[in-house]
Amino acid sequence: MANPIKRRESGSQVSSWNPTASNISTYTSLVNPYGLTLRKTILSTGTVAIPDGVTFVYAIVAGGGGGGSTGTNFNGAGAGAGGIAWGFTLAVPTCVVGAGGAASTAGGYTRYGNIMAGGGAGAYSAAGFMGGAGSGGLVGSVNGGAGSTNYFGIPGGATATGAGTVGNPGSGAGGGGQGAVGGNGISGGGGGGTTSGPGGKGGNGLVGGGGGGCSSSSFGPRTGGNGGSGFNIVTGTISLGGNGTITTGSSSQAGAAAGGGGGIAENGLPSIGKNGGNGGLGGGGGGAGGSDSSGTNGVSGVGGAGIILLYW
Repeated sequence: MANPIKRRESGSQVSSWNPTASNISTYTSLVNPYGLTLRKTILSTGTVAIPDGVTFVYAIVAGGGGGGSTGTNFNGAGAGAGGIAWGFTLAVPTCVVGAGGAASTAGGYTRYGNIMAGGGAGAYSAAGFMGGAGSGGLVGSVNGGAGSTNYFGIPGGATATGAGTVGNPGSGAGGGGQGAVGGNGISGGGGGGTTSGPGGKGGNGLVGGGGGGCSSSSFGPRTGGNGGSGFNIVTGTISLGGNGTITTGSSSQAGAAAGGGGGIAENGLPSIGKNGGNGGLGGGGGGAGGSDSSGTNGVSGVGGAGIILLYW
């Protein structure tokens, strides 16, 4: 017998979300609950003080974004954005908040009550977890990583097969193939790294994916991908992704780093020199690292930490 009680998005305010849309500026209340007030913003795992008499709360949770990577050919991949989930739950006294992934590491999951969101993929060509987005491909591993199904059962984006293939949309979008843009979704996929042309931009969503890096066998300019845009749920404004680096140099080993994706609470950071930009607070994916003229790798961007917003 089919289960008559199925988990669904909680409220009509989220029913119009289109995971293929790249323009998210018109969404002013995607997941915010009507008539309730934001009471707590939680940034770390631990205890949660809830006033007497409060039995149910509305929670919005974001998993940590993945950390960007630096490839062996100096063209790193952008990391996937952390997953997002929302809804009413019993008020509980503890929580788990996922950390943003360090370089080439997936972000951690976030949970409050029965509301849970997974982390974005780190490394390259890797899959996200429980709504987290996939990371980009690069030279030597050209496919973009698959996105993942989220808390509500909305499917993630499939693997982007082959160089230049744009990431597939989904709740957790897929990462872009080598040099391609990450997929758009609730959580944006990481951009692909390349050795020809600019690095792929991170995908857009409520949370943006990290951009992919670029190196070149020529001495021309190299451009790291920008981080994808997210949506600041508290302020109702776009969370911008950070810009990638544009480099020139006399060495074919110099690689451009990429920007971090915007989170649900902060903008993503731009890359600085050979170092990738960090993802914004609330699950932004980290940008790919680059390298200097001697071929020394920079540091990849760290994923944006998870967050919990509680309303009642």
